[in-house]
Amino acid sequence: MNDFSILPEFLQTALHRLDITEPTPVQTGAIGPALQGRDVLATAQTGTGKTFAFLLPLAVRLVQNPAENALILSPTRELAQQTQNELKKLFSADFSLQTALVVGGDNIHKQYADLRDKPRVIIATPGRLLDHMGRKSVNLKNTHMLVLDETDRMLDMGFIDDMRRIVSSLPAPRQTMLFSATLPKEIEALAKEFLQNPVRVKIGSVVTPADLVVQEIVHVDVREKLPQLLHELNTRQGSVLIFTRTKHGAERLAKQLKLYGQKANALHGELRQNRRRQVLEFFRSGAVRILVATDLAARGIDVPHIAHVINYDLPQCPEDYIHRIGRTGRAGAVGAALSLISDDGQKWKDICKVTRFSIPVKTIQKTIEPLPAPKFVAQEEGSAHAKNRRKERAKRVQTPSKATALAKRLLAEGKVYLPQGSPAENPVSRKTRPAEPKVVTAAPLKKTAETLPRFSAKPGAARNKGGRPQPFQKAAQAAAVLPPAEEKNPFRTVKVGASKKALARRQKAAAQPHAAPKRKENRAKAFSKFFKRKRR
Repeated sequence: MNDFSILPEFLQTALHRLDITEPTPVQTGAIGPALQGRDVLATAQTGTGKTFAFLLPLAVRLVQNPAENALILSPTRELAQQTQNELKKLFSADFSLQTALVVGGDNIHKQYADLRDKPRVIIATPGRLLDHMGRKSVNLKNTHMLVLDETDRMLDMGFIDDMRRIVSSLPAPRQTMLFSATLPKEIEALAKEFLQNPVRVKIGSVVTPADLVVQEIVHVDVREKLPQLLHELNTRQGSVLIFTRTKHGAERLAKQLKLYGQKANALHGELRQNRRRQVLEFFRSGAVRILVATDLAARGIDVPHIAHVINYDLPQCPEDYIHRIGRTGRAGAVGAALSLISDDGQKWKDICKVTRFSIPVKTIQKTIEPLPAPKFVAQEEGSAHAKNRRKERAKRVQTPSKATALAKRLLAEGKVYLPQGSPAENPVSRKTRPAEPKVVTAAPLKKTAETLPRFSAKPGAARNKGGRPQPFQKAAQAAAVLPPAEEKNPFRTVKVGASKKALARRQKAAAQPHAAPKRKENRAKAFSKFFKRKRR
């Protein structure tokens, strides 16, 4: 198939609207056999158009067979969401299909509603689909077409048993299309189990990076990674995708980049679905220039404007290196990939053994600059949102409330005055104020134990006009029970703020002579006080 002429008219119109005129090599090899109803086993590099290679035959089959449905399994939520978006791009006034997105981390009640509408296409991750199968909220009886996208990634994530359970629940006469970036022995065994006499489509080498990606490496120490990364970010133009090894490392690096004036976000598996979707949308729209991610973003996430990929940490699996740098240099654009190598030099040797470099890897010299002073940067929403907030705050200050306007008007008319202000501040002259008596202040009294008043048991002796005891008087009452100064231990203290009952009890105990301590009552008497023997 050299063009899209074998497709129906409505799909040709949709592809023309998307400015897609010629099929890619994987589309050329897979669409023809898939339209004939045969199983397909295809392997190709990332960014070669595998999504449309199975969506176009799927759309043709569902239009020709209105009673049949289709199931697409994806390893991650982002890839499933992207597949649904690509399918919706083919919709028009003449063609539309009911779809349902069944992924983990999303609202399950919304998924219940979507599944009750009897969708023609279910795009799901294996874990959440098994959850719905256990709840009997999904019907797969009429599913006669199965697509396994990024199968090698699903195997790496441990979905092999889940895939077997899902496939065993599908009806027997079905068409299966398996797409993968690599073809290990496990994939070959799985293809023999799921596919029947498949058509083999192999485009390019799965161990060779794209020719449009310029690869560079730089040898640095562990402590020099962050300064070198900041130097690269300041000297490079365009959006940047940074890969780390762990989720905590991605969060920590994103916070450090924000601290030094870069607009960055973190993307990993611990984020909620809404937050992950929001982070990707900010990165696609250009509101955030830098995305720090784990290997979650190395498969299937299509962001066409990524100019640079930086491996802050080398991948654990050498094969993942090709998938990482395959995020750039897509759709005929030129990209750059940089790897920071510190104490993981052995991993780079393993990558060189597995990968066939068509273009020599360039080694650059490290340029360590002193870290800049930390500064505040607006969050991922962009500086426009911060400016809007400042404008709204300024409007609130300029427009006072009705109570403030009324108070200002009364002050201007001279009907009220502020007694706490100075004469110059008040618009009312001092002649209109009532006469204030002069208060003669005495020298401050030093509050010591000798000058404190003794405790008085008279009611209301230590109360103010409101009838409530004052804090200092309460402290004075507590200090009144202090022993005299000639006692052996003059530094003895008591708890300040004790209750009246405690003060009275202490005063009474101090006035009484010390009596001999009472002996403890016999346990038998104490027992007989509360319990009596049962009479016989």
